[in-house]
Amino acid sequence: MLQLRQSGILLHITSLPSPHGVGDLGPEAYRFADFLASTGQTYWQILPLTPLDPGAGFSPYSSPSAFAGNTLMISFDRLVEQGLLPVGEVAELAAEWQNTEASMATAWSKKQPLLRRAAETFIEQGLTTTGLGFDTFCYQQSEWLDDYALFVALQQDLNIPTWNNWPDALVRRDEAELSVQTERLAHEIVIVKVLQYLFYQQWNDLINYCYARKVHIIGDIPIYVQQNSADVWGNKSLFKLDEGGLPLFVAGAPPDYFSSDGQRWGNPIYDWEEHERTGFAWWIRRMRHQMSLYSLTRLDHFLGFEMYWEIPATEPTAKVGTWVKAPIESFIQAMYRQFVQLPLIAEDLGARSAEIQPFLRHYAIPGMRVAQFGFGDDLPTSSHIVHNHTLNNVVYTGTHDNNTTLGWFRQGADDLRERLNAYFGVPVTEENVVSLLSRMTMQSTARLAIMPIQDVLNLNEEHRMNTPGLGGYSWQWRLKPGQITPEAGEQLLALTKMTGRA
Repeated sequence: MLQLRQSGILLHITSLPSPHGVGDLGPEAYRFADFLASTGQTYWQILPLTPLDPGAGFSPYSSPSAFAGNTLMISFDRLVEQGLLPVGEVAELAAEWQNTEASMATAWSKKQPLLRRAAETFIEQGLTTTGLGFDTFCYQQSEWLDDYALFVALQQDLNIPTWNNWPDALVRRDEAELSVQTERLAHEIVIVKVLQYLFYQQWNDLINYCYARKVHIIGDIPIYVQQNSADVWGNKSLFKLDEGGLPLFVAGAPPDYFSSDGQRWGNPIYDWEEHERTGFAWWIRRMRHQMSLYSLTRLDHFLGFEMYWEIPATEPTAKVGTWVKAPIESFIQAMYRQFVQLPLIAEDLGARSAEIQPFLRHYAIPGMRVAQFGFGDDLPTSSHIVHNHTLNNVVYTGTHDNNTTLGWFRQGADDLRERLNAYFGVPVTEENVVSLLSRMTMQSTARLAIMPIQDVLNLNEEHRMNTPGLGGYSWQWRLKPGQITPEAGEQLLALTKMTGRA
């Protein structure tokens, strides 16, 4: 249960300004932590930190690993400081991108060679300067790191990105063949492990800096994992797959506010009976790993632990599917047996959200309320409208899946504007809508209020982070250097103090 009245800002790491194509764990991350501290914020909420897949549109919710870190976030500036990259090449790359809008795909192609160079230099140094730390990291993370490193090395060596298409012995994970490949690809495996070590080293440095300034991180766990992942390849019995390792059913959500076709995510469905038989051991490892990274964790699509939308793998959209019961009671009880507390936020949005509210109240797990959602046809009774909020909620002006508040208003229908005018009792315009909705969000009785940085800066629809179903056009947005002004900080601090959240 949330205990204190606090607030925070939603901004993913990749959306930070950066001279190297994509936001990273370098100087701008520390500047943003300082901004949060100076404006009275307690939390910095981010999206998943896991690796990106170019084939999945670089969505942070579709990753080849539920445990590994996104090495695109490794700061080149920090690598230069460690002597792992030449300052000239890093400066040259920064100059190349100075006047361009680098896409995620461009950043991916440009950063990979330099990341490999840094790992090679680390190895050439004999791991002498940080060898003990690296060895300890590999030992402590071996449960996921060994499989992930071999998975990536095989992808690159075979030049076959999808594990279902690998030679049969590798698909089946024949122990003798895995041993042969592990020995043959030993150098490539170490490269992968070094990059993971460097990522987690930089992440731990950043969170320690934040904690010293009383700023805490809210992380994000996607409920599902990607089919083409080390997790599915290494744990096939935990998913509903055919004999060739392909999914029989895939995950998604039925038609809703975001999409008339629903959302066909394509992730394989968990075999919950097998998870329950193993005491949810894989999930316990995953939760323990995430809790080591964040103070609070948003568990995406929490509804899926109680009831999930199962789509036959042959269906092209999410319109055809079946609601299937999941063992939520057994799952949560297993988590509570392992952990003193569960510092979770349940993403309880979407169809059937009302059905899970008694469960969340019973276990005192805070759910999400989205101010934009409160102004639909059901305004008086909506759980999202501010007069229906409760203490143990996290309220947002909008999430990463929403339009910015200004964009939501500009693209909204006339009846939306009428409802806003009636509720606020004043004419709502493009000039005041963000201020009104932000103030209402911060005034909520909910103990935690989160605003996307886009709303703090009053940005329009061109600055939206994600439009569900749009694919590669999403996830690209970045702040520009200096875009967070002193005036914006002063206004945020005043609002935070006035609403008792500082």
